[in-house]
Amino acid sequence: MSTIQAPDARGAETGGIAVGGIDPESCGLRERKKQRTRQAMHESALALVGDRGLAGVTVEEICADAGVSTRTFFNYFPSKGHAALGLPETAIPDRARDRFLASEGRLVDDLCDLVAHTVDLPGDRARVKALVQARPEMVPTMLQWMADARLAVHAIACDRTDADTARTATTLVMAAVMETAHRYTVGSHEELAERVRAVVTEMGRLATA
Repeated sequence: MSTIQAPDARGAETGGIAVGGIDPESCGLRERKKQRTRQAMHESALALVGDRGLAGVTVEEICADAGVSTRTFFNYFPSKGHAALGLPETAIPDRARDRFLASEGRLVDDLCDLVAHTVDLPGDRARVKALVQARPEMVPTMLQWMADARLAVHAIACDRTDADTARTATTLVMAAVMETAHRYTVGSHEELAERVRAVVTEMGRLATA
C-alpha cells in the first residue's frame, strides 16, 4: 500500500531549504534525524507486531527495541498500529493548505496535490502488505487512518466549494490515492500527485465508457 519511499534506519538524504533565515544544512540534519527515528520505530513495530500480533506488543516494548522514549513515540505515531503500518497522524502542512486555498485551478487537480503533500505512506509496501495479510487486526487501523485523512482533506476542500461537492471530490481523490499505492512506488510528493491525477483521469474515462 506504500508509495513515498521512506529512508531506512541507516539514514537518508533529504534536501534542506532555507526558511526564515534557518540554515539549510542544520534543517537538513534535523530532518534526517527525525526520519531515522521514525523509521527505527516503524521497523521495530513492524517486526514485533508481525511476530506477536497487535495485542501481544506494547508501546513500551517498541520504544525499547527502537531505543527511544515513550514520549518520543507519540510525537511520531498516534498508536502502535500506526507505527507498525508506518502511518503517522494525518496533518495538513500549512504550505500545502495555503497553496490549495490560493489556487484557481480545477478543484480535483488541486486536491490531488493537497493529498499528495498530506499523506505520508511507508516505502516498504511489500512488508506492510504482508503484515496486513498475516494480521487482520491491522485492517481497522488502516481504515481509521484513511478516514482521518479524508476528514482532514474534506475540511479544507469545504473552504473552496460546498460541502457535498467537497465530499465527492475528496472521496474520488482518496480512492485514486489507494489505487496509486497499489500500482506504484514513487519517490516524491510531486510524483505521487502526478500519479494520482492520472488515476483520477482514468476513473473519469471509465465512468463515461
